[in-house]
Amino acid sequence: MGLRCLLVEDDDRLAADTARDLRDLGHSVVRAPRLDSAIELMRMQAPDAIILDRMLPDGDSTAAIQSWRKAGLTAPVIMVTVMAGLHERISGLDAGADDFLAKPFEVAELDARLRALVRASRRKGGAQRDAVQAGAIELDFRTREVRREGRLVPLQPREFKLLAELAVNAGEVVPRAHLLERVWNLRFDPRTKLIETHVSRLRDKLNAGGLEDAVETVRGIGYRLRIDV
Repeated sequence: MGLRCLLVEDDDRLAADTARDLRDLGHSVVRAPRLDSAIELMRMQAPDAIILDRMLPDGDSTAAIQSWRKAGLTAPVIMVTVMAGLHERISGLDAGADDFLAKPFEVAELDARLRALVRASRRKGGAQRDAVQAGAIELDFRTREVRREGRLVPLQPREFKLLAELAVNAGEVVPRAHLLERVWNLRFDPRTKLIETHVSRLRDKLNAGGLEDAVETVRGIGYRLRIDV
């Protein structure tokens, strides 16, 4: 079955070629040349997946993804860009993108990635609980709110996703490789302080007010969310 795709691309020729090829593969495609028009189409079309150019006339789409996720967007987002360096990939994934594809790309690969992301999203949506309780920490997946001992803990989208992976495995060690794949969609270790930096920020927010550290580092393996604090 074809997917409902929103293509956000300001290059008219590239957008036309990509839309044509995706339609030939059985998908329906609507196109927005700017971020502001993309918002309107998202409200009207409820797309299964979004193909999003990194740089658009009205702004850098990484900031837009963050605001969309906070507003409740759950559809998978593939970011496409000529800026294909590791820093750009990580910043896009941190903002809330689910995958990253460098220009120029083959539509067959785009199609395969779209289908895989939507399958994963539907499996997760069907199995995911509305909320998770891990000790004194509560995660609400509907509102994307986190509370510890009843106090609201404001998190960025990537921090929420990181905490969610730890929370659904609370009390158990979650390996670094698992977090890289599930939170950043990276199937390799970038050999940076990516995870450590995000865990540090997450700790600062969870432990605000002098609370005991809820995230335990298991040296050389990964991290564990404690359920005894």
